[in-house]
Amino acid sequence: MPAVFARCPDYSEENLRPALESVLAPQLRFHGGVRGCRVMLKPNLLAWRREHDPACTDPRVIVETAKIFLDAGASQVAVMENPAVQSVPAILRAMGIDEELKKLNVPFAGFRDYRKTQPPEGVRFHDLEIASEYRDFDFTADLAKAKTHGMMTLTMCVKNLFGLVNGSARLGWHLSVGRDFDCFADMLLDLYLTIRPAFNVLDAVVAMEGNGPGSGSAVNCGFLCGAPDSLALDAAAAPVLGVSDLVLLKRAEKRGLIPDFTVAGDEIRIPPLVLPDPPDTMLEWGLALPPLFRGFMREHLISKPTLDPKKCVGCGLCVKMCPPKSLRLQNGKPAFRYNECIRCYCCQEHCPKGAIRPKRSLSMRILEAMERAVRAAFLRTGH
Repeated sequence: MPAVFARCPDYSEENLRPALESVLAPQLRFHGGVRGCRVMLKPNLLAWRREHDPACTDPRVIVETAKIFLDAGASQVAVMENPAVQSVPAILRAMGIDEELKKLNVPFAGFRDYRKTQPPEGVRFHDLEIASEYRDFDFTADLAKAKTHGMMTLTMCVKNLFGLVNGSARLGWHLSVGRDFDCFADMLLDLYLTIRPAFNVLDAVVAMEGNGPGSGSAVNCGFLCGAPDSLALDAAAAPVLGVSDLVLLKRAEKRGLIPDFTVAGDEIRIPPLVLPDPPDTMLEWGLALPPLFRGFMREHLISKPTLDPKKCVGCGLCVKMCPPKSLRLQNGKPAFRYNECIRCYCCQEHCPKGAIRPKRSLSMRILEAMERAVRAAFLRTGH
């Protein structure tokens, strides 16, 4: 299957429409078209605060994708998502596209009907409760945003499927998984195996780097990517964005899930995204230690969320979104109780002012320097 890249310098119609057509046309051919079919668009709608906010799939991508499917003969196109704080209508209204979607007869709503699913073979988790509305459609189109992520390093198409999990259950998954990032990646892969979006588009025209996925900096990467498989798209796009060791892809490779794909379209060369501090440091030699010592390493070698009090406005959203309730407001500012913190970075993700970011401990920085020195020594000796 093809993973197609298309240059797109901005969101103007003259640039965006042909770029979207070039990444969607191979997918339409792959699936035999959408004539007479119902298509659900699942964008990333985290929070819309300014024009081209990199926290969300850009509104022009949503509208133009809907038009392409309608022009291809789809009987209905709908936009559905489950934002953590605002409603879907409120976000689309803030984006300025709600009336345009209504004129196109494209309904939009939040997910409401969450049910346990009959999982396919090969999943690790058998009790996933996800939005059932996607089953009302013939096809799901995953419209993801290229963003850094404090917990998963990058969020792309597979991570975007987490929006089909109920908000309270999302907090529960963070709480139950805790600091086991491999486990969280496996849960995301199980969502992918269950939903299997037929159409996938990654919006990297303007991406997010740094303190993602909510408060990072906008960076113009100038491209779109599309593939008929979410995991294939992520595997193709991650190295282009500068990440070669994504936890999600390592887990997918270990489970034998990454499908065969070819890279086509424009050649994209961009500077690597500025990444958040890595969530944990599990040095390869540490895997040989007894479980007690590995547990100690995980406890002390995982980035901690830290507060910039100058940016904090004391809104309390981080306290509300903290799954283990390890945050308390003290004197109008959040106070962390790190012995209870599970390092899910929900506080960092939802902070509207970017006042929270993961920060490596001194121990992490020392051991990372040691590891770099050891690797360099091995390279010099040819081992």
